[in-house]
Amino acid sequence: MRNSKGFGKFEVLTVIVLMLIVFCILSMNMFGGVSKQKLETMKKSAISFTSAVTTNIATFHNTETVYLQEVIDEELISPIKSPIGGGKCSEADSYVELINGQPYVTLNCNNVLIEKETFTKKDINAYKVSKWTEKKKNDDMEERVLYNCKYKGKEIFDRYYEELYFVYEINKKYNTNYYFASDIKDNCKVVSKTFYRTKELIK
Repeated sequence: MRNSKGFGKFEVLTVIVLMLIVFCILSMNMFGGVSKQKLETMKKSAISFTSAVTTNIATFHNTETVYLQEVIDEELISPIKSPIGGGKCSEADSYVELINGQPYVTLNCNNVLIEKETFTKKDINAYKVSKWTEKKKNDDMEERVLYNCKYKGKEIFDRYYEELYFVYEINKKYNTNYYFASDIKDNCKVVSKTFYRTKELIK
């Protein structure tokens, strides 16, 4: 049987399936994908973050590595809205490093990572990374030692941090001026663990 437009049931079903496929692809690009436009937005945010650090470098306690949370705390920049998946870019996993006077920025937005870029080149690399885990599933996983602190047997932070961010949070919490985790002795007991994550280049 055919409908009034001359299409049989099979043809109508085929059109519906094709429309669903197209809708799924568009939805992925709009809500979950990592398009060039979203990466470009992320790049612009990273440049603004870098500029806020370099023009106010004397403001920070550790002038070699400055985390996004520090810049926000100094009210030099607002939290960066993630163009990928909504929410905010990670204040604890995003930072600017000054190496021989050259700024290198790392920005993590919903586990999409721009890592140690200078933006002096036309193209940038971006990676899809997993969350840090204590379980090593394969030898290709990135490995890093992260830190926390225990007081009366309880961890004072709800997650483990990279060393310099961990020190920043300790200084903020206890009004101290430490530079490295090894300096922390009086306020709590420093603990560290090895964590792993997957990291895949976005092409």
